[in-house]
Amino acid sequence: MSDILVLYYSRHGATATMAQQIAVGIEEGGCSARVRTVPNVSTTIEATESDIPESGAPYVSLDDMQQCIALAVGSPTRFGNMAAELKYFFDSTS
Repeated sequence: MSDILVLYYSRHGATATMAQQIAVGIEEGGCSARVRTVPNVSTTIEATESDIPESGAPYVSLDDMQQCIALAVGSPTRFGNMAAELKYFFDSTS
């Protein structure tokens, strides 16, 4: 098991592009990269996100977290903090 999880949130694509470049570097270094993202967080409780994203990397699961040997995280900043979508995922893992 030598998977490195590259976990990111990207609204407009810049962080997604950076995550893909990090994955390329990981692969060139001899490990395998597992690129994952997190779903959008809705301000409306009734709204749900599809289980499979329309494009880009698949959504991260707890199994992805348990099976990786390292973690690279990417997020745009919002008022000095990571994006709410990524924070929501991390808060749900405890």
